[in-house]
Amino acid sequence: MLLTALAATLASVSVRAATQSVAIGEVAVSSTGDEAFAEAMRVALVRATGKRAAAQDPAFAALRADPRRYVQIFRPASAGSPAIVVFDIAAIERSIEAAGRVVWPRERPVVLVTIVSAPPGADPVAVRAALETAGSARGLPLRLSSAQAAGLKSGEEPNAQTAIAAARRAGAEAALIGQADGGEWQWTLFDVEGSVVFPGGVVAGVDGAAETLSSMSHAVTAQAESTVILRIDGVRTLADHVRVQRAASALTGVRGVLPLEVEAERASFRVQVAGGATALLEALKGVRPFATPAVTGERVDVRFEP
Repeated sequence: MLLTALAATLASVSVRAATQSVAIGEVAVSSTGDEAFAEAMRVALVRATGKRAAAQDPAFAALRADPRRYVQIFRPASAGSPAIVVFDIAAIERSIEAAGRVVWPRERPVVLVTIVSAPPGADPVAVRAALETAGSARGLPLRLSSAQAAGLKSGEEPNAQTAIAAARRAGAEAALIGQADGGEWQWTLFDVEGSVVFPGGVVAGVDGAAETLSSMSHAVTAQAESTVILRIDGVRTLADHVRVQRAASALTGVRGVLPLEVEAERASFRVQVAGGATALLEALKGVRPFATPAVTGERVDVRFEP
């Protein structure tokens, strides 16, 4: 019965791209007065870096000491609605980098979240609310789905192949699968790099996924940039051309994508990417609408599959 209720509350949504731009600088706060701005800054720092420790990182002492400096809009609380602080997030990102820390790019992997079994007594409505709140707090775009809607079997532990396939069908880049571990939760994050297990409470998986995925992004962006030619076959229309350019721009480590040449059913782009051709090849693997990427020197070939 619990799994049936979870299936009803974790409704599937329409398929979108495997990455999603995250709004980092708009923060709902429960505090009042100066503490409201301090609370909002702590949340913004965690979202901007992907790291929970950023809220107390000594490197960000100046940002926490003067959060009003970065405020663009403040909307006081009203009946039924919390106060909202809107920051100049670009200015905060510049300050983060000036402090010697790394920003997590705002275009982030979407994570499919589904539950194949739940601890006794878990309340489906409370579980969903907790997951959504955690995703917002960590700046991690989530796609909540029942196991059935995701094409997984309730009570059956998925393997990497089935989990990643479920994520792709949902328009996500990774899958976070929840299971009962006695009275606690066990969450497994599956992506093209492998799998990681996070035991603990209901939001342990979201917290672990944010830490893991942001670290992966930081590792890529820390590499030296170089220019790579990206050649894409199967591009037949202007709409195809626009779609592949946008999708390429959203890949991890990519800093710029410029059209280079258009031929019959083929488009080439000059891509500025951290880590060069090897990093671009890895970023393309398993990401729609691209298929069968291959590298030749400083050129990466891939096929567009709508």
